[in-house]
Amino acid sequence: MRISNKFEISGNITSIIMSSTGIGLSKLFYGEYVEGELRGSNATLLRSYWDFGGIRRYWSNGSFEFASVYGDLAVYVVRGYRGIIQGEFKVRGFGGISELSDGSINVKHEGGFMRIKSNQPLNLKVLDNGFAVTININGELRVVTAGGDQVNDIDKALNDESQVESKRRLWLSTLMSNVNGDDLIKLCWYVILTNRCSVPNHQALRKPFNMPSKYVFKHQWLWDSSFHSIVLSHYDVNMAMEELENLFTNQKPDGRIPHEIFMSKEACKSFWGIDDYSPWTTQPPVLAVAVDRVLSVKWDDDFAKRAINALMKYDEWFRSQRDGDSDYLYSYFDPLESGWDNSPRWDEATRRFNENPQRYGRYGKLTMAPIEAVDLNSLIYLQRRIIAKLARRLGEVKAANYYDELADETARAIRRITWNNEDGFFYDVYEENHELIRVKTPAAFLTLFSGIATGEQAEKLVVHLFNPREFWTMFPLPSVSADEPTYDPAGYWRGRSWINLVWFTYHGLRNYGYYNEASRLLNKVLEVMGKSMTCSENYNSSNGEPMGAPDFGWSTLVIDMVMSESGKGGLGLMGSL
Repeated sequence: MRISNKFEISGNITSIIMSSTGIGLSKLFYGEYVEGELRGSNATLLRSYWDFGGIRRYWSNGSFEFASVYGDLAVYVVRGYRGIIQGEFKVRGFGGISELSDGSINVKHEGGFMRIKSNQPLNLKVLDNGFAVTININGELRVVTAGGDQVNDIDKALNDESQVESKRRLWLSTLMSNVNGDDLIKLCWYVILTNRCSVPNHQALRKPFNMPSKYVFKHQWLWDSSFHSIVLSHYDVNMAMEELENLFTNQKPDGRIPHEIFMSKEACKSFWGIDDYSPWTTQPPVLAVAVDRVLSVKWDDDFAKRAINALMKYDEWFRSQRDGDSDYLYSYFDPLESGWDNSPRWDEATRRFNENPQRYGRYGKLTMAPIEAVDLNSLIYLQRRIIAKLARRLGEVKAANYYDELADETARAIRRITWNNEDGFFYDVYEENHELIRVKTPAAFLTLFSGIATGEQAEKLVVHLFNPREFWTMFPLPSVSADEPTYDPAGYWRGRSWINLVWFTYHGLRNYGYYNEASRLLNKVLEVMGKSMTCSENYNSSNGEPMGAPDFGWSTLVIDMVMSESGKGGLGLMGSL
């Protein structure tokens, strides 16, 4: 597989993004521990290609660049370049710099080393948390990083980059040997398989897991890993199960499964102000759906018992902490834990909280007025149905009946409280008074995914979906309806299109027998993604431009939808519950 002008390449926790505007590295990452860049001239790029071996780029000034990563051994080479390259690196666990007899420098950091070698002297400036470097190159520059058990290979890679390239080719050829599909689907398989990583001897990330994107989101997230597991179940169900294990083991004593698990406490503290590997929030509870998927592919008693124990405790946490009015509908307390970050869904709730935080003092920690979100409660409903299904399989009939009753209560509350018959749409509501938040978003379509909507309600939702003034944009299903005043086709959760929302809606359509409509939705998405040959975090809903993080994990959900079209897989949730 070869792709022109793809500038990202990754290994285990080491990754590189080549500069899109000139010679050099836009970013070099070693997990959350090292982040740096090298900037050279802005010559004209003549040609570039990415394949399993690495990235090659040829420039109008005669320069040649090559980058490759195998595991955590990364190599970057510039040849035929005359000029200055400058860089700066921030390093957590910075162990200092030493100059070696061959003119190179050795940088020690938490987990490994970096070595930089040029045929000209290096001008170094040591910083509190890293270093800056200026290099006047006359021919060649080499940068090698190594981590874990590969540090002994750093000298070999510094002298001969082909060793890294050949190992990478063999690794990827083996990994992708049984993968089928067109080039877009193969790219998606490459993304989900190479986003996997392991952090040896880590206190919290004990099992291998998938980063959402090794170039932007460099630790583990709750709903991302649930989506990753669903895709991986088509490749290796044991790998799919393993993807969820860190989520179980990091469950808090009160039952909450946390939003994310950082690689370093320092990173968590810098973002959330909490001295832990995880913040105080959760995320959309897709975990039960992933558990149901992997156990439907392969039943495993031990995994099922761990999963049901975790899911029961998690459901208890929602009941005790997120249902202040005891109406069987549950609330988000922070925009980020919704997974929809800056969505207009939360604008007014955030404003209300900021104007009068004392009004919500009884809730404890929160950053917005509590919202009973339609997608959250659709997933809670499914979580309960799945717990009941697992409980019956494990012989716990009393528990199964209890969770079925809870699920029924939530379904009735969703239909009674969040449905607006005038608009023919499901909306979020404020917990305090059940006032509708009349912002149309694809969250409503999760009532199809869960099977909560009545047949009449489903019919009305399908009309909204295929209305070009609402959700049938060039890249369908914008995160806010196109007729909303807040709609911005390039806005993060304010109008861009996301594959996970397409996935929920696709399976929801199929649940209600709208098979042709589901195919129409999928084919339009595949057409736009295929034109750019990307698997990006999100897409501009008005023109299909790929946006956000490259090589994004949950965008590989198109694999699951394609498999469903071919009859080789898919959720089939309603039939399995």
